Amino acid sequence: MTDLIGTIEPRWTWWIAAVLLAAAEIFVPGVFLIWLAVAAMVTGLCVLLFDPPLAASLGIFALSAIASIYAGGMLYRRAARPADPLLNNRAARMVGARVTICEPIAAGEGRATDGDSYWLARGPDLPAGTIAVVAAVEGNTLLVEPL
Repeated sequence: MTDLIGTIEPRWTWWIAAVLLAAAEIFVPGVFLIWLAVAAMVTGLCVLLFDPPLAASLGIFALSAIASIYAGGMLYRRAARPADPLLNNRAARMVGARVTICEPIAAGEGRATDGDSYWLARGPDLPAGTIAVVAAVEGNTLLVEPL
């Protein structure tokens, strides 16, 4: 084994490390090793072009690893933003929706329905069956206005 390692050109070790890290990313979950593989590729390119000493190439690897991990984090944070920020906030999605008053609003309080769900409703006095628009949401109570 040591004979095999001794026959490898030192400049190619960074490329071998990059391939091994990229292959390990497939088997180890976490999406982290790929950024180290990118850093190893950058270091391999620098070593092939400039042939720096080992300490300098380790420094290049460290700097490029930090830069690639930072860039990867920025990339994943940008991709993780939801297209619809109210996706899991059903109450906030109700603002502007039309609801049917199912229990009359008397003295400012009643109930409204939106399809198969029932909500507490507050607003001006409205009889049952009236269509209203949700103006705002306070907790689990809809603030409604007549249509």
